[in-house]
Amino acid sequence: MTAPPFPDSLCHRCGHLRLSGNRRGSTFLACDHPALPRYLPQPVRACRGFSPRVAGGGAP
Repeated sequence: MTAPPFPDSLCHRCGHLRLSGNRRGSTFLACDHPALPRYLPQPVRACRGFSPRVAGGGAP
């Protein structure tokens, strides 16, 4: 996978982030929060489902 897109997105600091990719090397930010769409319009600046990622766990 390439470097995660939208480095300024709030998603990169969220515990619900899951990075997914395809065979062509594209990387997508996927949200695992049950009340939100899986692929939010990026970059996310504010989110009602934001939950700070725990250090040492989850996606980058």
